[in-house]
Amino acid sequence: MCTWNRAGLMEGALEALLEQHEAPTHEILVVDNNSTDHTRTVVERYAAAHRQVRYVFEPSPGLSHARNTGMARTGGAIVAFTDDDVRVPAGWLRSIVEVSEQYQDAAYFGGPVRPIWTQPAPDWLIEETWSGLGVQSYGEQMLRTDVRRPLCLIGANLMIRRRVLDAVGPFDPAVQRVRNGVGSTEDDEYQRRIWTTGAHGVYEPRLSVHALVTADRLTKSYHRRWHFGHGRHVARMRLPEMEHSRWHVLGVPAHLIRQGWLDAAWALSAWLRGDATFQHELHLWFKVGFIRERLTTPGLGPASQKDR
Repeated sequence: MCTWNRAGLMEGALEALLEQHEAPTHEILVVDNNSTDHTRTVVERYAAAHRQVRYVFEPSPGLSHARNTGMARTGGAIVAFTDDDVRVPAGWLRSIVEVSEQYQDAAYFGGPVRPIWTQPAPDWLIEETWSGLGVQSYGEQMLRTDVRRPLCLIGANLMIRRRVLDAVGPFDPAVQRVRNGVGSTEDDEYQRRIWTTGAHGVYEPRLSVHALVTADRLTKSYHRRWHFGHGRHVARMRLPEMEHSRWHVLGVPAHLIRQGWLDAAWALSAWLRGDATFQHELHLWFKVGFIRERLTTPGLGPASQKDR
């Protein structure tokens, strides 16, 4: 569990991890990503009372750095990732072992992350715009995730086998969340690397957890910032499905520029008609973030681009 300046939220996450029924042998690593609050004091208090809790410090800012340090400091056959705002059920660790044994050919697995609303959600926050909330659900049936069904399982509830971590390597700092940054793609990037080896993951509804949706994530400004940031991180990944244009303009795929102009025109006309939807606005913010990253970061365009 990686954390930065959220000592209050983290205590609830630790309490849930310590209330496991029929738990297998395990250890709980809390990676302090150079917090300036009382995170260390809190974790060391729990470590003094519970021998399975360990405090780990990582000075380099960024979630990928923190995860990589945590991975290097534990030797478990399965490394389970969760967040400081997540509350796992009492049978979570037991379920991890059961799923691991049932799907022995799966490189990684995870499950739903359901919201705990700290206050009522606004009307404009429909489920189609939940991507920035750190929650996830692909239904109530097991699903295989791979290159044919590229579903990303988020790191709030993600387990990866040690042999896979050793083979694939560390999380990429180029697409990591740093401190209060939002919209990062370290989970997606890592799972795509796993898929390139021919391996696959499993989404299993039994591995369900809950995450607190804090008040700061219930504002339109936050979701605009998240989609803008997500666009920037996706631009860094150079995904084939985003690069399929024959032509690129200053590193930006032509089809994205065209879609961006169409989205902007649609948003303006919808606003004038009074029937604009926030979901369409967020699509536009994603493209703006993508285009900005390509225009301001040298070398991000594809090597074979044909600029004009």
